[in-house]
Amino acid sequence: MKKFILLLMTFGITVSLSACLSKTDTITVLTSSGYEPYEIVGTDGKLTGFDIELMEALAAEVGVEIEWKDVDFDGIIASLQSGQAEIAIAGISPTEDRALIVDFSDVYYNSEAGLTNYLVFSAESSITSLEDLNGLIVGAQLGTVQAGIIEEMSAIYNFTVDYRNTNTQIIEEINAGRIDVLVVENLVATSILEANTSLQKLLLDYSTDSLTGNAIAFTKGSEYVEQFNTALETLIANGTIQDLVDKWFK
Repeated sequence: MKKFILLLMTFGITVSLSACLSKTDTITVLTSSGYEPYEIVGTDGKLTGFDIELMEALAAEVGVEIEWKDVDFDGIIASLQSGQAEIAIAGISPTEDRALIVDFSDVYYNSEAGLTNYLVFSAESSITSLEDLNGLIVGAQLGTVQAGIIEEMSAIYNFTVDYRNTNTQIIEEINAGRIDVLVVENLVATSILEANTSLQKLLLDYSTDSLTGNAIAFTKGSEYVEQFNTALETLIANGTIQDLVDKWFK
């Protein structure tokens, strides 16, 4: 009987340990779709894009599962600060102001060709320089670096600023003639022009802070920062990130 009881106890401990070892943590990750090619809602209704596939690959490397939450970009940093989620990935630039509120991973993408800002506007427009923005309405996505840029520029070039939650909304306003120009980074501008042949782009010839690239944002003091930085190093070394760059950033 004692041997039988001991066997049952041993079996119970083994099952308990196996359950603990096989358990995978689930983390809530914020993103903001409508920012092609970083994050998109596909035809199947599921999130896809460079950031989405990158985060899925990183999560697999770290050994966690993701519960995606698609939100407005403007509320991402505040949501992390209030503890509504642990992590966010959405083409986020790790600016000094944001770093006061959240922690950042190492930069995972930093290409001047991709991150340089452009003006996007109607192909029928005669805009050829920043001076031509005088009297126009210029838009940017709420909460973005570009929103800060046009706010700074507006007094210099005498245009009105207009913000929306997504670039898609601004493009709709441009097509309807209610906004004249969108300011956005080159990769996104290229994707917009591919889907809107009636638009064109022009380099934003305006001096800004040096390019900071894109990084993953975390709640302050998050244990995941070091883990994801290690995973980033692995995915850089094995070519996974370059494969994603080749796939999404044509």
